[in-house]
Amino acid sequence: NAYVTKLNAILGDKEEGETIEAIAAKAKAAGDGPLFNQAAQHFNHAFYFGGMKPNAPDTMPADLGAALTKNFESVDAFKTAFMDKAVGNFGSGWTWLVYDTADAKLKIVNTGNAGMPEGTQRPVLTMDV
Repeated sequence: NAYVTKLNAILGDKEEGETIEAIAAKAKAAGDGPLFNQAAQHFNHAFYFGGMKPNAPDTMPADLGAALTKNFESVDAFKTAFMDKAVGNFGSGWTWLVYDTADAKLKIVNTGNAGMPEGTQRPVLTMDV
């Protein structure tokens, strides 16, 4: 809530109708750190909490398991790689599973502080570290 409240205070009615991703990207390109931090953290946290579901099934969807196996050799290898990447993310930040449209592959990336996937990276899963 704090990120949204601060973001609204900074923006007022500017950027109305823009996606939060677009606001963050514009702010980063313009070097507006305070606006970027609030917009990016709003996106990151909304994405993170949006992935949590009560009474979620115990099994992974077959197509996700197949994609993880294709890109990481196995689901267990993905889990190990994801956790290793997260533990190695120094300080505050995020670890992401992204789909990179440039080469049609799943990848694990770290971002620091309010960083978020950029360019051709599409977020699939994230962990707040």
